[in-house]
Amino acid sequence: MKPRRAARPLAISTKSVVALVLSASPAVAFGAGCGVADSVPIPIAGAHEGTGDELTSTGAASIGAGPSGGSAAGPGAGSGAGREQAIGAVVSRHDVVRILAIGDTGEGNLAQNQVADRMSEKCIEVGGCHAVMMNGDNFYDHGVVDTIDTQWGPKFEQPYDRPGLNGLPFYAVLGNHDYGPSSSGVRQAQIDYSQLPVGDGPGMRLTAKWHMPASYYDVRVGDVHLFGIDTVDFTSDDQARDMSARVAASDATWKIVFGHHPRYTSGVHASDNPSLGMSGMFALQQAIYCKADMYMAGHDHNLEFIDKGRDEGCPNTYFPISGAGSKTRPVSSSVPTERGQLFFTDKTEGFAYLRFEGRNLLFEFIDKQGAVIFTKTMTK
Repeated sequence: MKPRRAARPLAISTKSVVALVLSASPAVAFGAGCGVADSVPIPIAGAHEGTGDELTSTGAASIGAGPSGGSAAGPGAGSGAGREQAIGAVVSRHDVVRILAIGDTGEGNLAQNQVADRMSEKCIEVGGCHAVMMNGDNFYDHGVVDTIDTQWGPKFEQPYDRPGLNGLPFYAVLGNHDYGPSSSGVRQAQIDYSQLPVGDGPGMRLTAKWHMPASYYDVRVGDVHLFGIDTVDFTSDDQARDMSARVAASDATWKIVFGHHPRYTSGVHASDNPSLGMSGMFALQQAIYCKADMYMAGHDHNLEFIDKGRDEGCPNTYFPISGAGSKTRPVSSSVPTERGQLFFTDKTEGFAYLRFEGRNLLFEFIDKQGAVIFTKTMTK
């Protein structure tokens, strides 16, 4: 049955605290997948007239190929793994690009809706945003099983049905609750949802927001190049080779890699992250982010910013975590603070706001009440 839009919830202050621990078997490999992405113009959600930095399409394309099993083909996609998909915007080099980043959102609860309200308000305030990065765990507790799963409405379409967000592409990656050893969710279902036509009937999706052309992919927005990776599939040599080559080949001023599992964290997963790293996850991440400016992650339900230099082999990469999109997780005082940490909170849900202009990047964490709780300016 097709989920319907729901009325916006009342903004009643509350907090949902849930502790979830990843139990992954490093011996399991899931197969990789890549899609082919054509770039098309995207409306600027929440834009005011006369802002002077509207986006224009250049028609460039980002192209990738991968093995079968993780291809982007789905309902209505035709046969074969090389079908082109319109998933992103490419804009001129001199425009301001504004991107939001959220993670671990898939609860459909009050906090998720409060964060969505603040995201919408921020985009309206700044004259319009251009994209949203979703850092995985898009549907708790066990992903979706198909494109008509009833979770699509209350956990994605309805929370982000906001005036400042409507028209934006939400570029999503997969988390351990979306598929894998600790989930009964189906990876391909989230990929296939991107292919559905927009409408209100059977076999349709309510909006064109959701974008996941494959389990890993890239898309360029102006002079900002986004590389979404599948960290659940951390034993994938194909993914590491393919995505590291895409990062190296990009001539974008800003290169942002985003995935679910963090490389460095001061959250609860500081205890189990190293075991995954020793099994190959850190090698996958590093192979891809080392030539990028930032590796954005989720998984830990907090907001954290770790300065560049933490990875001595990749000294120019920053490591923020935006995993408080629908809940927080309190951290014991026994958990060590990561070296290079500039900011950390496990007290409030929130999101990240990134404003790119030329060689300058303004990064903010904003909480569910709309307060800017951390700011950092980076210049290349």
